[in-house]
Amino acid sequence: MEVRSLQPKTLRIIVDEREKPSSVPEALKKLGAQVEFKMLEVGDYIVSPLCAVERKSSRDFLKSLYSGRLFDQASRISDRYEKSVLIVEGNFPNFLYEMKNPKVFWGTLTALAFKFNLNVFFTAEPWQTAELIYTIAKHESVKKLAGPYIKKRFKAEDVEQNQLLIVSSLPGVGPKIGERLLKRFGTIRRIFNASIAELASVEGVGRVKAERIARILDSYYKPLATKPQQLPLDESKSQTT
Repeated sequence: MEVRSLQPKTLRIIVDEREKPSSVPEALKKLGAQVEFKMLEVGDYIVSPLCAVERKSSRDFLKSLYSGRLFDQASRISDRYEKSVLIVEGNFPNFLYEMKNPKVFWGTLTALAFKFNLNVFFTAEPWQTAELIYTIAKHESVKKLAGPYIKKRFKAEDVEQNQLLIVSSLPGVGPKIGERLLKRFGTIRRIFNASIAELASVEGVGRVKAERIARILDSYYKPLATKPQQLPLDESKSQTT
């Protein structure tokens, strides 16, 4: 009789190449994670197929806020991943003290949380950042062990399940918001025909996400010149260090 080990597998985290100069990847290795470097279009750390982490120093956070890059990055990461995290690294009290208008900071956090569903954390230094990323990755891996990570194929007669599957595939929606949309409008056709204001009135959607949904529904399809690249965590050709 074969006895399988119940020891958890090593956590695998994909890290953007531009994070190499920081000490966070090395700290992750010391914590026991397997680090794989890639050039990422979105996010700095991919901890699961559903979750990505963006890391910013407090200075970079402030610069990207005033330049407008912050909300663009928040939109892109929340579009691509069901769960997205922003870690602001640095001396938070000093950072807040140096801000000319702290109300802008609190308004920014509110927008990131409610408009983009972006979870924001603060750490003092790289080791804390690594510990937080490792904890998030561990949390995601435990959830994966609860069942096979395979998208269920529903039968044709499972109308409700197929409805939810279609609506959940819209950018930034997911199962919870998808169910709210279906409860509000009743049918998929009514959701697709809804105005931006009507979509935005649903809890968890908001104006920004409603505009992204409308843009997807209204844009003409342009054939892709090349096949889109995916970044599976088990890709054998990834660079492991």
